[in-house]
Amino acid sequence: MEILILIAVLVGAVWGAAFLRQSGLLGGCLAVLVAAACFGLPMMKIELGPMPLTTDRMLIVALAAQYVVWRRLGWCDAKPIGKQEITLFALLAILIVSNFTSDWRVEGYRPVSRLILDYLMPAVMYWVARQTRQTPRSLLAVLGFFAVFGLYMALTTIAEYLQLWPLVFPRYIVTTVQGGVAEFIGRGRGPLLTPIANSVMLCIGMTAALCWWPRLGRVGQLALVAATLAFLAALYCTLTRSCWMSGLFTLAMVFGLTLPRGWRLPVLSVGAVVVLAVVVTQWEHVMVYKRDKAMEAQKSAESAELRPILARVAWNMFLDHPWFGCGYSHYYDEHTKYTFDRTTALPLEQARGYVSHNVLLTLLTETGLVGLTAFVTLLAFWTRDAWRLWRRTAAPLCARQIGLVMMIALGTYLLNGMFHDTSIMPLMNLTLFFLAGTVEGLRPDAAGRLPCDRTDGPCRTI
Repeated sequence: MEILILIAVLVGAVWGAAFLRQSGLLGGCLAVLVAAACFGLPMMKIELGPMPLTTDRMLIVALAAQYVVWRRLGWCDAKPIGKQEITLFALLAILIVSNFTSDWRVEGYRPVSRLILDYLMPAVMYWVARQTRQTPRSLLAVLGFFAVFGLYMALTTIAEYLQLWPLVFPRYIVTTVQGGVAEFIGRGRGPLLTPIANSVMLCIGMTAALCWWPRLGRVGQLALVAATLAFLAALYCTLTRSCWMSGLFTLAMVFGLTLPRGWRLPVLSVGAVVVLAVVVTQWEHVMVYKRDKAMEAQKSAESAELRPILARVAWNMFLDHPWFGCGYSHYYDEHTKYTFDRTTALPLEQARGYVSHNVLLTLLTETGLVGLTAFVTLLAFWTRDAWRLWRRTAAPLCARQIGLVMMIALGTYLLNGMFHDTSIMPLMNLTLFFLAGTVEGLRPDAAGRLPCDRTDGPCRTI
């Protein structure tokens, strides 16, 4: 058996080296995303101390090595460091100091593992994506990748929800359902095994797919309409309120920013009226419905009522450690101390055993105002640069559309992050940082030129 594994590893290494040579740094980044989504921890792991070795973790090391080689050979763009990168370095420094000035050995070095998985690996993706040579062809490849990969996730989500098991891949999605021990059984979880992260990728994929509209003929546009309906059906199958909100946000952003001026107000107004009518007439059903197989309908309403309780616990933790927090990845260890407070009418004891359900509050409680300020400042830079890229009408259309996809990614990440800690979910920070690196790699030079300024072939103005 060991010989077969060794042969498989050697063959994979040869084919992998050939792939990376042909596809460059961009191919390496996209390979990491695919591996993290479909071939990560649930699929395969090699026990190696506190953090198992998985396919995506091995690939991120290979990507870093590839970048070093590419840099020495002059095959990537050495772009100057700006305020965005300084802010990212500051955030990483804060997280590292917070990690190692608290009990970083707790639960088998969990804080160290979280630091590596949730921020250091995504930072590598950001840096490599930013240094990748960008051309209209490479940017179209990014749009095509997210469109196709998102459609795969949509069809897998629908098949999982309808229990069409032969159509579901990877197979661990099926085995976790049949085992009955995983969370969110009964919802569309996709390969990430969580509907929240699944919805973020679905929204990114739907946006990337819609970006192809001006390049397609009538038949292609009809196929794109069908694909969009599949994305919306998959978002419904998540049976999660924040995921539905993300889908509405995505449609509003795409139509609001791409439709001709004369169409925007009527289309958005009709959409708002339809959404308002559904909310008013179906409010009780939206708040109380059976989502998971193991969850009664009333539990769905109680999960919404839990949010203010968790927020109050996090706020009390912040008041005790306002500047530097209780230590990175230590919310779960420290929060029980604050559930005995009887100065509020909220039943804080119900928060015991839960992680924080808000990505910003998590950083606030664990790293204080210092960490949260760095993170929010970084997101503000990324949002501004994505908006500027989208508004740059002289740029190639595919470059502008990368800015649109980045804005959707940020919006859905934070929208879901108001109800869940999206930073600890599989693929979330890897994808966000990759897109951010791609956008920041397109910052104009001193003369105002973009790295990809050239004729964009089939691209046309929206």
